[in-house]
Amino acid sequence: MKRLLILFFGIILGLSSCTFNAINQQEEQNTNAIDAYIKARNLTMQKSPEGLYYSIDKKNSTGKQATLTDLVKFHYVMTVMDGKKIDSTSRLKNQIKGMVWGASSNIYNLPLSLMKEGEKGFFILPSALAFGGNSYSDIPAYSVILLELEIVAIRTESEQIQDFQTTYKITNPEVTASGLVFKKLVSNPSGAEISKGQSVKVNYTGRFSYGVYQTDASNNVIYDSAFGTGTLTFVPGAGNLIAGFEEGILKMRVGEKAALIMPSKIAYGPNGNSTIPPNSPLYFEVEVVGAL
Repeated sequence: MKRLLILFFGIILGLSSCTFNAINQQEEQNTNAIDAYIKARNLTMQKSPEGLYYSIDKKNSTGKQATLTDLVKFHYVMTVMDGKKIDSTSRLKNQIKGMVWGASSNIYNLPLSLMKEGEKGFFILPSALAFGGNSYSDIPAYSVILLELEIVAIRTESEQIQDFQTTYKITNPEVTASGLVFKKLVSNPSGAEISKGQSVKVNYTGRFSYGVYQTDASNNVIYDSAFGTGTLTFVPGAGNLIAGFEEGILKMRVGEKAALIMPSKIAYGPNGNSTIPPNSPLYFEVEVVGAL
């Protein structure tokens, strides 16, 4: 039995050694390829402690750097070393990627952490800082990734709420104690009032200022909508929906439309959900079409 155990652990150690050797070889190949790339193009690059190669153009810097929960809006072009494009935003279509700082771990975090608003940067990521040994349809395993980045804007949550008001022309709104920004778009003084405990039917469209895909002229992402797909029926005050939505509906009458801008604390908060990133303010256009 003792000999079998020794043989077993010997095999495990041998396999581990082979794995480490393969990884070390890949890292060495990455380093050699990056050095050759930089030399061939006569680039001047710095190297971070993590092994990221970078060059940053600071001439348009505002000095503003992202802090936790800020929304970072940026353009990017991602390629492999042979120049093949993997992904990018589109300047022609005004598509800007948005990312809530600190909300997730991804390939952009380290490069963006070295930049300020208005700056442009070129980054070379060894595979260990990119996709590692994973292969995708257009990205071979252990690929070196090249990133061109430009931070267009860094917006705090309060600035995002103001941006919603500017974009959708919400002037002189009511701001409630919870922070809800409320503005009636269509009034119906003769409509039935809405109260807690009764069922209501509502049409709505919800947007947030995060993402990369342009879905309307505002470039804010529509994440959910009941317009054209049937109404939502729910009981306000029961706590089944986000607090800001219920609060807004309870301020309306049947036949009225309103704009609701919610700070994240009365939306999906610091956790977000599968669609909404953490700490995201939301914009809703709502219409109360009936009460039961």
